[in-house]
Amino acid sequence: MSNIEELNQKLVDLETRMAFLEDTVDSLNTTVYRQDEQLIKLRQHNVHLKDQLKQVHEAIEAVPQDETPPHY
Repeated sequence: MSNIEELNQKLVDLETRMAFLEDTVDSLNTTVYRQDEQLIKLRQHNVHLKDQLKQVHEAIEAVPQDETPPHY
């Protein structure tokens, strides 16, 4: 193989690697974007659950449990 053929082969190899790397970066970018969307939704859901838990806790505290009934 001549020098020019070797250089051409190396160039083809590099271009092939570059194409695979670009595809990998695009795939990872898509994955990160989707995970970010999921994280935002999970955070919103977490806030909602905290609010619900707070309401339940307040409702439980509002119910007198240890008081004797008024007829005693």
